[in-house]
Amino acid sequence: MASAILGASSRQYVRGTVLHKDEDGNPTIFKATRGNESIVLKQESKSIFDLSRRLGDEFAGSRQLRMPIDFNPEDRIVVYPYFTDTLLDLMRADPDFPPAELKKILRYVGEAIQEFHAKGWLHLDVKPDNIFVNWTWNEEGNKTVTDAALGDFGIAYKQVGATPLRTGVALGNFMWRSPEAQTGSGMTKATDIFSYGLVCIYALGGGDLLLLEDKKVLAELAELGITPHEYILTRHFTYFGTVNEGLLKQVDSCEHSTLKKASATAELAVKNQPELRFEVWGKELGEAALDMISGMTKPDLTARLTVDQVLRCSWWQEP
Repeated sequence: MASAILGASSRQYVRGTVLHKDEDGNPTIFKATRGNESIVLKQESKSIFDLSRRLGDEFAGSRQLRMPIDFNPEDRIVVYPYFTDTLLDLMRADPDFPPAELKKILRYVGEAIQEFHAKGWLHLDVKPDNIFVNWTWNEEGNKTVTDAALGDFGIAYKQVGATPLRTGVALGNFMWRSPEAQTGSGMTKATDIFSYGLVCIYALGGGDLLLLEDKKVLAELAELGITPHEYILTRHFTYFGTVNEGLLKQVDSCEHSTLKKASATAELAVKNQPELRFEVWGKELGEAALDMISGMTKPDLTARLTVDQVLRCSWWQEP
């Protein structure tokens, strides 16, 4: 990329800090400026560039969705608004960030999913590092979220009617996938709801129960011949309930044995340690939060809450 890039709308952006490099060390994402405005320049593949243009047109002006604000077709550069943090970085830097402000972020995310789903789109990669946040603090150190948006639509898909998506490969980050997304089959709007439920648990302090980043644990799993996604799938069945016919009817039959194996392992774990169920340890979040998140994370995707139902839950009215 040149130091100054001409966008599709004849806007000139001055490249600044490198925010990301590809596997070969080539910079692909930059923080840049246009006057006093900070923005992000991201070089995309042709398929994602074309998808970004389509989404930018369909969701122009959205406040909850981090949509492109400009394009450079020649270099396949997509221009995005700049946010100071992601939810992931924010929680890692400040685990004691005010709960009321985290709840505000979750509400923004729910409204973003609602807007996306209303037009038939599936995000398929809802996770804390795809939730962008602006926040500030005053002289007394009080922190306030000023804006938040759901972004990164690289694997988004527009559903045709009510037909579930089948790709044959797992989609999204393995730690935040629903059981059906782990199989690459039977994915619907409910797939985003499961991931959103995990994000809620994370924001409410349950990161240790969701993340799998310890290199020692990963090495131990590898020695046992267990892949990270198999381990996470089993853990989700342990927390939220085992395989049922509702789930099996939605996913490809070739994946049934994988789901049943993980479910059986989870069932044995719960038999020995009943406190592993979310219905037990989730009580610490309060009854309203427990009810809402339980409805979002049911293994049977046909039984999960819709985003409209989630946003009507009583938890949002609690202080």
